[in-house]
Formats: sequence, structure tokens, C-alpha cells
Amino acid sequence: MVKRIKGQFERPIVVGSISNWLGKKADGYTHTHRWTAYIRGMNNEDLPFIKKVVFHLHASFKNPHRAVETPPYEISETGWGEFDLGVTIHFTDANEKPLELFHLLRLHPPDGIKTKQPVVSETLDVLVFHDPIDTFYNLIKMPEKSEINNPALQLTNSALSPAEQMEINNIVDSRKKILADVQKYRDLCRQKESEANTLYQSIHQLEKTKLIYQKKLEKYNQMKASEAAAAINNNNTQSSSSNNNNNNMSINTPIPHNENTATTTPTAITPAPAPIPPLISTPIPTPTPIPISPTNISIQPVNNITSPSSTAATITTPISPPFSQTTTIGLPNSIQETTTTTPPASASSSSTSTSTSTSTSTPMDLT
Repeated sequence: MVKRIKGQFERPIVVGSISNWLGKKADGYTHTHRWTAYIRGMNNEDLPFIKKVVFHLHASFKNPHRAVETPPYEISETGWGEFDLGVTIHFTDANEKPLELFHLLRLHPPDGIKTKQPVVSETLDVLVFHDPIDTFYNLIKMPEKSEINNPALQLTNSALSPAEQMEINNIVDSRKKILADVQKYRDLCRQKESEANTLYQSIHQLEKTKLIYQKKLEKYNQMKASEAAAAINNNNTQSSSSNNNNNNMSINTPIPHNENTATTTPTAITPAPAPIPPLISTPIPTPTPIPISPTNISIQPVNNITSPSSTAATITTPISPPFSQTTTIGLPNSIQETTTTTPPASASSSSTSTSTSTSTSTPMDLT
């Protein structure tokens, strides 16, 4: 015979989800977040009265109805959108009907701000059982050790509902987390202060070393400047001494004596005269005899040729038959060329008086 426990008994459970943004690791636009849906006890205690949990996903997922028969009762997937997640809880007592729950799967914070922090969404559901059988009652009742793990029961002696206990426990957990974060940041600040002090000491030491090297550099520059000035002075001294030696040599050098000159006084240098082009003497053709009466005719000079390098020449040619003519052409440097035309021996010739003249390459017309 089955024994039943009269009364109404409650057992709180948490239906929740947690999602993480994948960022650059996302596979396209349809897998931007990885999320996990779960059912757990209010204080993370075991749920021995649950036989299995079926999660009903959106119809776009492959195999949308997924059953989990062993704890932890959770599933994980990737996606890009939010939807209402259906949960069916099956109990170990076959007389208890399965329980249908719904949970909003959140991928983004309620304010819509994108964040890299996990987004957690949980709801507290209280299961109520009426007159359970004794074996099932032993499974649904809260374990005694939960009082140790339940800070809400330790803070007050008054009776608290499951929702109040969960809220208090969340506050306590948040306080512990905040204190842990504060302590972590304090330790980090101490570490950074120690590193800053070490860097400050290193900088101070480097500044001292910098001053030392600056002084050494100044001394080195002064030494180089003095060496450069000394080198310039030596160069100036050497150049001045060489100039003095050159002046002394120019004063003491004797003037060369020319034996052909009467005195040693230097004479002005006369530039060499320009070369005179050679004079070309053209033979004068023999004139044709002119039939005239045998009368002594005195012919005055027909052409007076004046040259810069010679005096004018006067040519007087008496003509008498038989015909006789003598032409003298004056050449430079006492070079004369005489062309004589002699008639037969019986003829008598008159004397010809000439002066020095210069002929040019142009033939003269002598009549």
C-alpha cells in the first residue's frame, strides 16, 4: 500500500541561460553568440526528483527537441537571435504530471548595449506538490545541509519564502564577488605601485648617468676645439714663413746678364713683327712694237705705286727705234729681279735711271 504525506510541499528551482558574444570568432552572421540553457537548484543543490528535462528550441535549429536525462540538466548552442525556450520537466514519480515551463533566452543586455561580458538571464520557479507519496516526498524536501549553504537562513530566524531566500542569497553572493574584486584590484594596485617605484629609481639613475656623460662630452668638445685652434695657428705660421722665404728669394735672385747688350738694365720686350706675306713677281709680257716715227719721246711715269714699306718709284723709258726697254722691279731686302729685252746689236739703248721700288702681285701696265 502506497503511503501519502498529507500537505502541500514546495521546491524552488532556477531556469536560466547564459550567453557570450563570439566577436571575431563568430562564424558568419548566423552564429554570433554561444549560449547555454540550464535548470539547477536554488542553491546549486541536486535535484533527485527530476527524471529528465526536455528543451524545446526554435524550429530553425537542427533537432529542436533535446532531452537530457542526467545532471547537469543543460544544453549549449550557437545562434544570433533571442526566442522563448520551452522546458518540460519529467519527475521520478509517474503519478506526477510533467511540468511545462518557458524561459526567454537572452543574447543581449536589456538596455541593448553591446558588451563582451556574459549575459545571464534566470527565473525562479517554485514547484508545488500536493500529497506526494512518502518516497517522492523524501526526494522533494530540502536537504538539511542546505541550511549551511543557505546564507538567507543564517541571517534571520523568521520564515522566508523561497523567492526571498533566493534574493537574499543573490545579494550575499554579489557582495562576496564585489569584495573579491576589490581585493584583487588592491593587490594589482600594490603591484603597479611597486613597478612604478622601480621605474622611478631607474629613471633617476639614468638621469645621473646622463649628467656624467654630458660633462664628459663638454670636456671632449673643449679639447677638440683647442686642438683645432692650435692646428689653425700652426698652419698660419707655416704659411707666413713660406711667404717670407719666397719674398727673400725674389729679392736675392740676380738679374741675368746679356753679353750682347751694353748695360744690364732690363729692356722692354718688343713683340715680334708679324710675318710679311711673300711677294709674287709676275713676269711682264714683252710689249708689241708700235709703229711710230723715230722721234725721241720722253714718257713721264704712268703709274706711281706707293707701298708702306717702300718709296715711290719713277720709271722713265725713252723709246727710239730700234726698240729697247728695260724694266726694273724693286723687291724687299735688296732682292731685285730685272727683266731685259734686248733688240738686235745694231740698236743703241739709252740709260735708265731707277730708284728702289716694291712690286705687288698686280701686273703693271707700262706703255
